[in-house]
Amino acid sequence: MIRYILILTFFLFGYIATGQDVDDSTKANEKEETTNPRDEALNVFLDCRWCDRNYIKQTIPFVNYVNNKDEADIHILVRKRVTGGGGGEYTLDFIGQGKFSDIHDKMMFFSPVNETADETRKARCNVIAMGLMKFVARTPLSRNIHISYEDDGSDTSENRRLEGNIQNDPWNSWMFKLSGSGEFNKDQNYETTRASSSFSADRVTPELKMEYDVSYSYRQTIYTTTESKSFRENWRVRNLMVKSLGAQWSAGGRASISSDTYNNYRLATNIGPAIEYNLFPYEESFKKQFRIQYGITVHYNIYNDTTNYFKTSEFLLRHYLSASLGFNQPWGSGYISMTWANYLHDFSENNLGLRSNIYYRIYKGLSLNLQARANLIHDQRNLVKGDATEQEVLTRQRALKTTYSYTFEIGITYSFGSIYNNVVNPRFGN
Repeated sequence: MIRYILILTFFLFGYIATGQDVDDSTKANEKEETTNPRDEALNVFLDCRWCDRNYIKQTIPFVNYVNNKDEADIHILVRKRVTGGGGGEYTLDFIGQGKFSDIHDKMMFFSPVNETADETRKARCNVIAMGLMKFVARTPLSRNIHISYEDDGSDTSENRRLEGNIQNDPWNSWMFKLSGSGEFNKDQNYETTRASSSFSADRVTPELKMEYDVSYSYRQTIYTTTESKSFRENWRVRNLMVKSLGAQWSAGGRASISSDTYNNYRLATNIGPAIEYNLFPYEESFKKQFRIQYGITVHYNIYNDTTNYFKTSEFLLRHYLSASLGFNQPWGSGYISMTWANYLHDFSENNLGLRSNIYYRIYKGLSLNLQARANLIHDQRNLVKGDATEQEVLTRQRALKTTYSYTFEIGITYSFGSIYNNVVNPRFGN
């Protein structure tokens, strides 16, 4: 009986709260004898997954934020690329729809790597507001818009839309990053220790791209009940160098030295050249790219244990061909890449890999997300000879033979109801 009383009370409370909300709304509407400014405001669809939407709604309150692209007067598409210095290059497309279809503007701004999230969102919000002015000027709300300028009193302030002046850069476009982390976890059955560190040095200019990085990772788990333990350790040093050869061609090379207990490498080295062609100019990579790359690598491996080919070390030649499609358009975004590689001494020892992540807006509030990773594997020359122990299998201490691997995810989202999304209410979290 008490359960039914509680359920009845819950629904009664909800009814009263909803009725109060409707009553307040009705009273507010009765007070409005003139046209509601919201009816004159632009409908904006903000296409930006990483933007702070609540901040934008609070800072730019003179438009209606709608949930569906097809209901919007303006589709704002925000794209981001990582700059050579580790910061961000943001491109904002203001795409007019309906009676504004004759307007299509593009704006850009740059955020340095040492900028806080608050500084970036303020700058991004300011660019959005400026981009909206051409559209707002055609509406009655333009009479409420006032433009101001703040002078910081300094003659050395930099335009956020201009890249840094390389001639005055004491670091000559070099960017360095050092990081490290550690973890210790213990209960009555397990004791886990983990540590990792990395260092990178990058220099990116329009003509030359250089990347160097060093990484180390260590993980050990002790099973106190059986007094056994699992252990993994790896380190790697990598280098990439790419030279621009025009708007659509580039050439370069990769080199690396590594060690990995899980994959049976005491020392694995490889080096080799590569060439790449982009079907679209590289300058358009923020919205579309289709890159085809071919490369040859020379490998010399020293193994921890004898392999299933009865090798403790060997010299190998390998080549690969990859095709990568990336796009960020008003109807969706994503990438698809496929790579074929094989050893030159035996083409039957090969590997075919697929990677994809696609977000597609089907219709209004209906969207589809697909993620896939798949490999056909016939090139595991590094596997340890003999069968793995039960403990090695259960704790995944060493790589095992397989001819394939795949992961597939699919998600469908459908949102419906009111097309407007202007209100910010952070109570009880957001």
